[in-house]
Amino acid sequence: MTDGDLVLDQLLAAIRVASQRPELGWAQPPVALTGGFWAQMWRIRLTGHQDLGGDLVARVMPEPEIAARETAVQAHLARSGYPTPAVHLAAPPSPELGLGWMLMDHAPGQPLLAGLSGPGAIVRLPKIARALPDQLARHAAALHRIDTTPLSETMAATDLLTRIGDQAATINRADLASVTRHLQHNHPSDGPIAICHGDLHPFNILTHQTGDTILDWSAAQLANPAYDIAFTQLLLKHPPLPAPRPLQPIIAAAGRALARRFNKTYNRLAPQPVDDNQLAWFTNLHALRITTEVATWHAQDKLDHHPGHPFLALAPTLTEQLQDRTGIALTNP
Repeated sequence: MTDGDLVLDQLLAAIRVASQRPELGWAQPPVALTGGFWAQMWRIRLTGHQDLGGDLVARVMPEPEIAARETAVQAHLARSGYPTPAVHLAAPPSPELGLGWMLMDHAPGQPLLAGLSGPGAIVRLPKIARALPDQLARHAAALHRIDTTPLSETMAATDLLTRIGDQAATINRADLASVTRHLQHNHPSDGPIAICHGDLHPFNILTHQTGDTILDWSAAQLANPAYDIAFTQLLLKHPPLPAPRPLQPIIAAAGRALARRFNKTYNRLAPQPVDDNQLAWFTNLHALRITTEVATWHAQDKLDHHPGHPFLALAPTLTEQLQDRTGIALTNP
């Protein structure tokens, strides 16, 4: 029995307990889903429960606190009419399964940039440059209008900088700890608070003729909207696309254009434009977060556990940018 088979057996037992339906079973073998780097996911179909009929996605999450937050955010947003899968059943770690999990609707479609690489990227870039930034901006602006009140207790403020500083100390990276202190000492004044996705990029949006679906709320925060805008703009500006060296300057120029258009469209649609000082500070925060994460994988000799992760391609560039913006000498991870 593989680890995946064991988790599925435990998950079915946990679903039976949570639903109080011991007769539940798999209508067909679960199908593993790819596309994430944190949680395990399967497309499933159950027998024995009318409310849990049809295709569902089972998402099993390794960190209970994050799992609880993700589930609460996604459930609230779906009830509010935001385009994310409805949550039908969820539970924290239990004797049946020592991991948090939820069952949600299965969303049709494919990621916005599915299959985009190399020369194919160049061919599609003009169309992408017109549509993609506006699409992302519309979803971000709509998200930031949703009432935060139901999540105010579930999503207590997370001191991300302190967590990054602790992580830097654990891997003996005094340079990254210094950047953490620099950002703490230069934090701009507080602004509006919104529900932020925290990881809003094209691969977390499925597109289909029936509409888009936004996935993966594991990095969600109650934060200044600039927290979201900075991250999305960062990834658009530095698209982690594999391409031959002669094509990289073209993709880089296109990335800068995508980021500018995204920011312009968001500021036109959002409840209020993002403050430039907030945007710059949160851009540095995300650069530090990504650099520290990759440095941690390197220190733990786990780089090969994250093949294809976009942070690996971004880290060298972001390290140079952090060094230029803070004046603190950094070791490239």
